[in-house]
Amino acid sequence: MSRVCVIRRAYYPAESHVRRNVESLVAAGYSVDLVCLRNKGEPAFEAIDGVNVHRVPLGARRAGIVSYFFEYCAFFFLASATVAWLHARRRFAVVEADSMPDFLIFAGLIPRLTGSRLLLYLFESMPEIWAQKRDLPMTHRAIRFLKWHERVSCSFAHAVLCCHDLARDALIANRVAAGKITTILNVPDERMFHRYEDAPAARDGVFTLVQHGTITENYGIQVVLEALAVLDPAIRIHYDVSGDGEYRPALEALARTLNVQDRVTFHGFVSRERLLELLLQSTAGVVPMLFEYQSPNKLFEFVALGKPVIASDRKTFKQHFSDEEVSYFKTDDARDLARAIEEAVRHPEHLRARVERASRRYEDYRWANMRRRYLDVYGKLAAR
Repeated sequence: MSRVCVIRRAYYPAESHVRRNVESLVAAGYSVDLVCLRNKGEPAFEAIDGVNVHRVPLGARRAGIVSYFFEYCAFFFLASATVAWLHARRRFAVVEADSMPDFLIFAGLIPRLTGSRLLLYLFESMPEIWAQKRDLPMTHRAIRFLKWHERVSCSFAHAVLCCHDLARDALIANRVAAGKITTILNVPDERMFHRYEDAPAARDGVFTLVQHGTITENYGIQVVLEALAVLDPAIRIHYDVSGDGEYRPALEALARTLNVQDRVTFHGFVSRERLLELLLQSTAGVVPMLFEYQSPNKLFEFVALGKPVIASDRKTFKQHFSDEEVSYFKTDDARDLARAIEEAVRHPEHLRARVERASRRYEDYRWANMRRRYLDVYGKLAAR
């Protein structure tokens, strides 16, 4: 049995795509140790479904750049010490570091010096995302530093994973060897996200939009609220938002300012069972992402459930689904989103046709296919 270690600056088992990955490794016969953050009330060590979870004494706080930097550094040093200690006892064949930050791969230094293989999993493209967030050109010195940091981190790893081909192209443009890179789409775990024959009925006569996940500005929830404000008042519509984050109070205040508070419910974090109920009862999912290069996980989840999707026209999305499969609107354009919603309300047959076409396209993207790629990378690294 090959022993492997995964490092992720997040909470476990709350983060679904990390859980999907490590449980796939366990099912394939690997012994898996996971190093992650520790939330209030969580034990320092816990075995969950075959995964040995080691939590360092540090939590996540969403704040300014300086706070992020110190938190990244603190987790890096704690994770490095934990991985070195575990490696001395277990001798890992592979150590996987999941960004952000990219330099987390250097937490595997000691295992690498003693023969372990390192795998860098880039969940996000840091240079491109920070350039968009800060409205900076790619030639800005801060972005050039991030590109250098990305290139060095990839060079230290034996293999690199990214979440879509747009990110792969950016890595190759940043002089990362193409032969090192494998694209693993961030698609949902099929044990939860699939078509349900006994799905609960949607609200009678109400067009229900749903969105879920961490609430941050870049997820575009404010654009949906602005679209609700300009929709035809005769349209019966409701918007369910599950999840939480530092941007939630501002969004609740915006809903009151726009006088759409009766059309939206902020549910906060809910159980997996309640989340699934909200998703299945919805008429359509909305993915109003503002930034490029972020993995369209939510879009895939809606398609897997057989739900129609209304999404911003990001290249990240359109490289996977065409206009005939997803209803797109101009990014950050509330009036165009309102147009797309009204069209969906008045022509439900168009939605149903898009759902079927998107479902057929999704067959190529399913986790069953991505899992084979993921395990293939591990098999090659462990064999060395």
